[in-house]
Amino acid sequence: MASKIERELELSNLIHRPLQVDESASLEADSLKKEVLDRVVILDQAAGSDRWMHRGLGASSVLEGGLLQLTSPFVMDTWPEGSPRDGDYSTYGHVGVYRTFDHENWEHFNRISFEIYPNCSGMSNPHIKVALKNDGTIQIPDIYHREGSNVINLKDRQWNVCSMEIPDLPRDGITELEFCYDMYGKDRATGDTMTFRIRNVFLEKVAYPNISKGWQPRSKDIIFSHNGYSVEQPKTMILAERHTSSFTVIELETGEEKFTGPVNHASTSIGSFSVVDFSAFKEKGKYIVRVGELLTKPFEIGGAADRWEDSIWKSINFIYCERCGCPVHGIHGSCHEDILARHNGGTIIFNGGWHDAGDVSQQLVQTAEVACALYEIAHQVKERNYPLYLRLVEEGEWGVDFILKTRFGDGYRATSAGIRIWSDGIMGNMDDMTARVHNNPYENFILSGIEAQIAMFMEDGDLLKDKLTACAIQDFKYAVEQFELRSFAPKPIFWEHTYMSSESLFMATASWSASHQYQLTGEASYAIKAVEYLDYVIDSQELAGIRTDDGKTVAGFFYRTPEKKVIQHFNHQAREHVYLQAFSEILKTQPEHAKRDGWMESVRSYGEYIKFLTAFTAPYPMISSGIYHVDENEDRESFELQHLLVGEEAKALYTEQLRQGVRLNDNHYLKRFPVWFSFKGNTAIVLSTGKAASLAGLLLEDRELISIAESQLQWVVGKNPFGQSLMYGEGYNFAQQYSVLSGEIVGEIPVGVQTFENEDIPYWPQMNNATYKEVWVGLAGKWLSLLSDLYAYDKRSEA
Repeated sequence: MASKIERELELSNLIHRPLQVDESASLEADSLKKEVLDRVVILDQAAGSDRWMHRGLGASSVLEGGLLQLTSPFVMDTWPEGSPRDGDYSTYGHVGVYRTFDHENWEHFNRISFEIYPNCSGMSNPHIKVALKNDGTIQIPDIYHREGSNVINLKDRQWNVCSMEIPDLPRDGITELEFCYDMYGKDRATGDTMTFRIRNVFLEKVAYPNISKGWQPRSKDIIFSHNGYSVEQPKTMILAERHTSSFTVIELETGEEKFTGPVNHASTSIGSFSVVDFSAFKEKGKYIVRVGELLTKPFEIGGAADRWEDSIWKSINFIYCERCGCPVHGIHGSCHEDILARHNGGTIIFNGGWHDAGDVSQQLVQTAEVACALYEIAHQVKERNYPLYLRLVEEGEWGVDFILKTRFGDGYRATSAGIRIWSDGIMGNMDDMTARVHNNPYENFILSGIEAQIAMFMEDGDLLKDKLTACAIQDFKYAVEQFELRSFAPKPIFWEHTYMSSESLFMATASWSASHQYQLTGEASYAIKAVEYLDYVIDSQELAGIRTDDGKTVAGFFYRTPEKKVIQHFNHQAREHVYLQAFSEILKTQPEHAKRDGWMESVRSYGEYIKFLTAFTAPYPMISSGIYHVDENEDRESFELQHLLVGEEAKALYTEQLRQGVRLNDNHYLKRFPVWFSFKGNTAIVLSTGKAASLAGLLLEDRELISIAESQLQWVVGKNPFGQSLMYGEGYNFAQQYSVLSGEIVGEIPVGVQTFENEDIPYWPQMNNATYKEVWVGLAGKWLSLLSDLYAYDKRSEA
C-alpha cells in the first residue's frame, strides 16, 4: 500500500471520517489549465445581466458588477404540484435563472466557463445545475431529460472557477442556458437560506478538448490501467492509430529501461489502434511507459493485493459516507428518523444501512448485497491485513443491523423508500415518507442466502452469528411458502432494485440460497431444493447454441424462462453473476452429485460465451452486453419490466438500437452496450459480468476468464477511451459525479459509461447527471465482491 494512502488513513482514523481527495489529479483541474483559443461573453460586468429571467420558486436578481443572484429557503411547507402525498422521490421544488437565445449555433465552441459563489450555511454539498436547450438537428434535452444538464459540486463561501466541456453535445440551435437547483431540505447543521452568485459566464473554444464519444482515444493519450497489471496476465496499453514507434517500460524509482518492444497495429471491429503489449515482462514494481515523446503516469505490476488494496479502503470510505441514520463528519447528522414502515400494527423507523445513490433513497436488497460483499473481501484479506479485515467487518455489521432491523418476523420486510431530501426527523408532519413493505419470495430468497453466507463468514462467538443463522432459516421458509403458494405470480415491485428480475434469475437465486442453507445446517432437504431450482435455470440456458452467419456456434447465455423466447439482459441493475453463484455453491456443497458433469458443462459453456463477447470490444477490456433476439420487444410483459419510464416509442427504438450493433444472423444481434432508454450506464453490468467470469474462472481453473474478470476493473480505472478513472479519488483524471446530497466522496463509482441516443458506441460527457453519472453504493459492493475472487485466485496460484 502506498505511503500516501497510509497517511490519509491515519488522518481518517481508519475511516471514521471521510478521506480527503487530491483534486489536482481530477479532470476538472486539468480542464482549467487548457489554452483558450476563442471566447464570447454571455455574462460579465459589462454585458448580459439584463437578459436573465427567473423560473420556479425562490428569487433571482441582478446585482451591481454583472452578478446574478439566486436565493431560496432550504425547505418549503408543501410538496410541488404533482408530487406524491408523502414526497416519495420528490424535492421541495426548482429555483432557476435563465437566458434565451435565438437558435444560436455554438458548434465553434467546446466549453462553457463561469464562476459561482455559494453561501449555504451548514450545507454539506452546495451545487448548481447548468442546463442547455438545443432546438437544432437533435433536441436537447432528450425525451427522457437525461442530456444537456451538468450538476457542479461547489465549495461554500468562496468563488469556484468552473468549466464544462461540450465537444459532442448537440448545440447547433441553442435556445436557452439556465443556472438552477432543487431544494433538498435541511440536515441538522443546515441554516435557513441558501444563496448563489454567478459571474463571468463565457462560451469558449479550448485547445485539446476532452473526447466524450467513440472508441478512438485522443492523439496524445496513452490508455492504460491506472491500477496496473498482474504479473502473469496480459499487459496492454492503447493509443490512437497513428503511433508506430517502439515503446519502453521504465522503472519509476531508478529510471532504468527494463523492457522495449514495437508498437503494434490492431484493426478490430471497433476501429484501428496502436497497441503496446508488454505481457512478456513479469517483474513486480512501479513503472512508467514511454511511447515516442509520450509518457504514462506511474502504474504497478504485481499481485491483486499489491494493486487493488488502496481501492478497498476507498470503497470502505464511500460505503461509510453513505451510512443512513448515522452521523458522518462533514456530510450529515443522524438522518431520516421519520421514514416509517408499517405492518400489522407495528412501525419501524426505516433508517440504517447505506443510502442508495446520489440521492439518499434506501434499498434493503442493495444494502444487504453490500454487506455480504464486505464480509466476502474481509474473509480474503484477514491473514494479510488484519486492520483492514476488522474495518471491513465493522462496516459490514452496520449493514447486518439494517437487514435484521427491517424484518417484521412473519415474512414481511420493509424494503425501500424513495428519499431525495434531508428530512427533519420529526414524526407526524409533512415530510414523513412511507417505506414499502412486502412479503415477496424473491426478496426472501436473496436475503436468506445473504444472511446464511454472512453467518458462515462470522467468527465463532460473534453475537450476531446465531441470530443470522435463525433468520436465514426462517426467511428461506417464508420464501418457499410464498413461492409454492403463488409461483412467480407476485409481480415485481416498481422502484425496487429487484424489479427487472426474470424467472430464471429468481430460480438461480433460490438455488444459490438453498445451497447456503444446506451448508449452514447440513439438512438434505435444502440440497434437494438447490438441485430442483437449478434444473429450471439449466432449462433456461442456451446449450445447443445459435448459428451465426460466419459459421460459429454461440451458446452459454441464459433466457428469462425455459421457453427461451427472451434472452436475459441487464441494462441498469445487474445480477448476471447470480447464475454462476448458483453453480459455484451447488458444486461446492454437492461435489459428488450425479448431475455434477452437467453443471460443469453449463459453466464451461457460459465461460466460452464470455470469451466470445470480449472479441467485439477489443482492444478495450469491456465485456459486450450480450446477444438479443429481434422480436424481444414483442413480449410486452418482459419488455416493460426491463425498461422503466418509457413510452410506445421504445418498441421501435429497440429495433433501431439492434441495428447499431453487430448482426449475427437473421434473428440475432450482438450489442456492445445494452438496449436501454431512460436508465443508462454500464458499470454494474461490467462488474456483475466480471464477477460471473471470475466465478467461472475459479471453477474451471481458467486463467483467461480470470484475466477477463480483472480487466473489468481496469476498464473502470482508466482503460477506457476517455482515459478517465471512474472511481473518484483513485487513479488519474477522475471527474465530478452526480452525488448531490452528500457531495464528492473518495471511492464513489458512477452508474457508468452510456451511449448517445440509439448508438452502440461509448458516450461519457462531462455533463454530470443522473443516471449515468449518479453514484451507487451497490457498485462498491460489486467491486469488492469481484476483488474477493481475484484475491482467492492469487492465493490458489501462490499455493
